[in-house]
Amino acid sequence: MNETVNETASAAKPEVSLEQLHHIHHAAYRCRDAEQTRWFYEDVLGFPLAAAMVFDEEPGANKKRDYMHLFFQMGDDNFIAFFDVPDDVEEKMFIARHGFDQHLAFEVDTMDELKAWRRKINKAGRPCFGPIDHGFIHSIYMYDPNGVQVEVTVRDPNYDQILADDSAKAHEVLKQWTEKTRAAKESRLGADVLDMRGIDLSKVDMTKVKKP
Repeated sequence: MNETVNETASAAKPEVSLEQLHHIHHAAYRCRDAEQTRWFYEDVLGFPLAAAMVFDEEPGANKKRDYMHLFFQMGDDNFIAFFDVPDDVEEKMFIARHGFDQHLAFEVDTMDELKAWRRKINKAGRPCFGPIDHGFIHSIYMYDPNGVQVEVTVRDPNYDQILADDSAKAHEVLKQWTEKTRAAKESRLGADVLDMRGIDLSKVDMTKVKKP
């Protein structure tokens, strides 16, 4: 009886079309202090503070913890978000990280705008350098108060053609790069790590995750 009901319910589920994912809702980072972070993203970069939510339990875990979740709204209605967690904060968390490890990139429409943003950010007391010519884009760089590198970029006049040319050969270039770097990475990381496509549960603490 139960098997028949379950089979009927399963068969009744409508097909869901998996379209390409789109629209980054938000990217989230830790912050040292909510007000310090608000100053940079709202007063300097001009992203309105859209939400400041206070919670007393860590999501997905049976653990009491006071924290604030901040959201700043960009011009395209996406968000940059931050967590302020007072009882779990150490200064070493906010050491400026190399741009290869982590950075945010925002876009403007003209080179004049890019240079105007550099002047404004420098005037606000956050050192900002550039523009750097990356070929397809030109960028200025600074760090937010939490050690996150922030990039503001403008597209090169030949942006569309450059990306079209790169797109046509991207998979072949990636294949050649993988072949070139595989041995060095294996010596540092091991083949099993490179070949892994799931989650390495040995490195994830699942004991505190709430069961559905």
